[in-house]
Amino acid sequence: MELLHAGQASDRRKRKIRLFSGLFIGLLVVFTLLSNTFMALTIPKVAVVVPSRGQLVHTFKGSGVIKWRAETALTNSTGWKVKKVEAKEGDRVKKGQTLVTYDSKDAEQDILDQQAGLIKLKLTMEELQSHFIEASQNGEEKSIEDAKRAMEIHKIDLEVQQRKIQNLQEKLKKNVKLTAPFNGIVTKVNAKEGLSSESGGYDVRLSDESLGFEFELSVPVDIAAALKAGDKLEVQVDGPAAEKIEGQISEIHEPGIPDKSKTEEGSAGEGGNTAMSLPMKRLLVTLQGTGLKEGAGVRVELNRATDPDIIVVDNKAIHEDKTGKYVFTIEEKNGPLGNAFYIRRTSITVTDSDDKASTVTQGLFEQQQIVVESSEPLQDGDKVRMQ
Repeated sequence: MELLHAGQASDRRKRKIRLFSGLFIGLLVVFTLLSNTFMALTIPKVAVVVPSRGQLVHTFKGSGVIKWRAETALTNSTGWKVKKVEAKEGDRVKKGQTLVTYDSKDAEQDILDQQAGLIKLKLTMEELQSHFIEASQNGEEKSIEDAKRAMEIHKIDLEVQQRKIQNLQEKLKKNVKLTAPFNGIVTKVNAKEGLSSESGGYDVRLSDESLGFEFELSVPVDIAAALKAGDKLEVQVDGPAAEKIEGQISEIHEPGIPDKSKTEEGSAGEGGNTAMSLPMKRLLVTLQGTGLKEGAGVRVELNRATDPDIIVVDNKAIHEDKTGKYVFTIEEKNGPLGNAFYIRRTSITVTDSDDKASTVTQGLFEQQQIVVESSEPLQDGDKVRMQ
């Protein structure tokens, strides 16, 4: 009987030990889970993205003002008064067409006076010829030589007078009218009837219609790198008609010092605009068209695309210090209580950027998780929890 009671007591002790052991282990598990839960709440929380392949498209929008490629200032250097203005601003004129007629009375009177002088010289020459004939008949050598010398001197005077009259006539013919040297458009008229040409000024300014128009466009060097003289551009002309015409790059000038007070409008990616202050190249673009007018505004949109098959990363994920650019990637490790996630600093090589994303050629591969947001500052090796 005593042995039976002893066996029953031993069994009860064993059950109690198993019970307490189970409760202890359960409490350990509960506390471990609670500890992990509390720890998880204290570690940084991160948002991640997976980089993909694509391309960046940089869009540049620039503007300019149309002007004539070539203009010539026409004037009358004689100082004659304007008799009649026969052209007005905006007129389309043909080569040789009269623009201004001048009062040439004084010049015409001068020619008449010089012609009268020529007649007198001719009459004197007839008299000298008579003296020469008379001397020849008398046979006086000295008289003959004197008469001959007088005739030669007077002949020179006659030739000088004739040339003087010819020059005056050519000057009159050349300057009595101001004519168009080529087909063009009258862009400015300063001549006024009854007044002389202004000293150092011009009477009419004429554009060369055959050369057309041009405008200047400042373009970032990276956009201009893909352009060359002779390339065609689509140009939007401002105005009610909002006409689109074809322009051609005639010159590309090397960049100067950027003017931060003047920024061109640029955009990248899906079209977000940014003001840029970058080294610029100056493009000279020529235009042809009968409906164009000097002073009209024009707009041009240029695009530059990167390699279409390159890893593109959100700029929010990229960091930089004195060693270069880097991102935080996620390393996953398996554990007895589940998977854990750790931060790894990964150096990258960025080849191009816009205001939203960058292209990366080294350091990353597809499907690699990258941190874009974090609840706390991160360091290499930190344990994190995923959103």
